[in-house]
Amino acid sequence: MAEKHESDGPKLSEVFERGWKIQRDVEKSDEPTGSSKLQDQVKAGMGLLEQAAHMVRELQLFSENEELQEVATCNIRYLLLPALMSDLTMRHMGEDRLALVQKAKDYLTEFLKVCKAYGVTSEEYQSGESSSSKAGPTDMAAMSRQREATIARFRQQKEKEQKLEAMRVAMETREEDDEVQREYYTLLVQKWVYTAFRELSSIDQELEILHMMASRQQGKQDSQPQEQKKAQPHRKPLKPFILTRDKLQAQVFGAGYPSIPTMSMDEYLQKEVQEGKIPAEALNRVPEPTEPGDYNVRRVVPDEAAEAERKQMEEEEKEERDDEEQLRKQREFDDFKDDHRRGWGNRQNMG
Repeated sequence: MAEKHESDGPKLSEVFERGWKIQRDVEKSDEPTGSSKLQDQVKAGMGLLEQAAHMVRELQLFSENEELQEVATCNIRYLLLPALMSDLTMRHMGEDRLALVQKAKDYLTEFLKVCKAYGVTSEEYQSGESSSSKAGPTDMAAMSRQREATIARFRQQKEKEQKLEAMRVAMETREEDDEVQREYYTLLVQKWVYTAFRELSSIDQELEILHMMASRQQGKQDSQPQEQKKAQPHRKPLKPFILTRDKLQAQVFGAGYPSIPTMSMDEYLQKEVQEGKIPAEALNRVPEPTEPGDYNVRRVVPDEAAEAERKQMEEEEKEERDDEEQLRKQREFDDFKDDHRRGWGNRQNMG
């Protein structure tokens, strides 16, 4: 019946198998969840599975009044559509994470509801909020029962997965009859039921955190004073000012360019004497000679520079008036340089 309705467009089986294959590839992929390559696969798979779910609703393949034995073998796999869409939705990295997680929870809730209607499972999932409201923190018996149920589902899931892997290899190598295919798809649906219970528990925890973050963010926005939201009044621009620290730093380290001295050495010494840093006798003290004519500290005579300048001027005057003695010494030195090359007599070649 489905093939007749699908003659005008893509077949339901082809669309479903393409979307299911993408979901398996994404599940086994080693790519980071946020990579663009993986996100493109997630979006493509979600589009195909949503198209398949729309086609299932149009074909009305399932009814609440029938049991699993009444469903055609090839149609049992379509019960997985909500679970597969939930898996890809949780892997989708969107801006509104809260909406995505809530959507994934709705898919799994719908999947478990359909599976219970068809008798695949008899259990019902109770969200963390409802269970916590009914059972107090001291209800250890309820916590123990929940733990035992989780362990039992985990063991059953492992057994189903091992059996499914063996049946999958057998179905790929040879064509199996209708009974084997029916058992394979039924086991596959049961395996996803266990997965749905485990995923719903994680989804509830994430939803609790996301709701808490959203409420805190909303509380921060509401707590802002109303006057802060209004436009700030226009203020006059402030005048530039110099910090005291910068001013003192410039006095110590300088302004970055040569400055003119503010006092002479005599004024500085007088200032030091007034402040008591050096005694007044130190300015007039003359060092005593250790030997006649010898001093430990050579005194600076102010007339030495004038005396050197005077001698230089006398030599220049002698050269200008062609003094005979000066000319004779100059010629003898020139003759000496002609007969003795520069460096002669320096046996060590040191100069």
